[in-house]
Amino acid sequence: MRRTAVVCAALAALALAACSSASSSPVSGPSSSPVSLPSSSAVSLPSSSAPARHHHRLSSSQAAARNPGVCDPSLWRAIYHPYRLHVVAACKTVTGTVENVRSEPDGDVHLLLKLPASRSGLLNDGNVSDTHGDLVVEIICVGTVSQADAESACAGHVNQVAVPSAGERVRISGTYVLDADHGWMEIHPVSHLSVLSAATPVTQPSAPAAPAGCHPQTPSGNCYEPGEFCSAAEHGETGVAGDGKTITCVAGGSYWRWED
Repeated sequence: MRRTAVVCAALAALALAACSSASSSPVSGPSSSPVSLPSSSAVSLPSSSAPARHHHRLSSSQAAARNPGVCDPSLWRAIYHPYRLHVVAACKTVTGTVENVRSEPDGDVHLLLKLPASRSGLLNDGNVSDTHGDLVVEIICVGTVSQADAESACAGHVNQVAVPSAGERVRISGTYVLDADHGWMEIHPVSHLSVLSAATPVTQPSAPAAPAGCHPQTPSGNCYEPGEFCSAAEHGETGVAGDGKTITCVAGGSYWRWED
């Protein structure tokens, strides 16, 4: 009996020691065991913490001011019968000298641009034969529209592109197209135009003074010569030509002419 009691006491002591060790030592899992959070514990930022993106459509002038090589596709909404323009390049920038400026019934301003020889590849046979070898450039909806089928396209559009003067050297950005109705190449519509240099003044040679005694004289102060036109109001009138010969205004076919 006594031996049994000793064994029981020893077992009790071992059990007490094990319990004491367990309570004093922290329990740690193996380092290789990942700790994962349940999906409900995921942290999300409020939508207000991210910067909002605001998209503002720029006018052609605003877009051009930011980058003169950028073309504004919204301008196509103001082009009547856009199917007549076959797009070759959505945006192209060219430099040249304005040779002619003309207003059109559709409200557009029509420019003829003389390109440097290095850009002659932008022209086709239609430009060579019909536009004096110049590139056609069109600034849309600038003036009053008198062409009926163009009125609705330009309604509400306010042009932001500067219109140059003949003789100015300019840089132009716009859509490069084939005008299928006319057969020539164009920049149409123009998104941006900047003047690089002013027109070179052209000095006109002074008219030679009319010889004393010739009459009547042309509006520029020159003498009339035989064969030149005169008006019906001058019919029968006699004058003196520059060489001193007497001339008379007589009927000559469909017109009146000075004859000696």
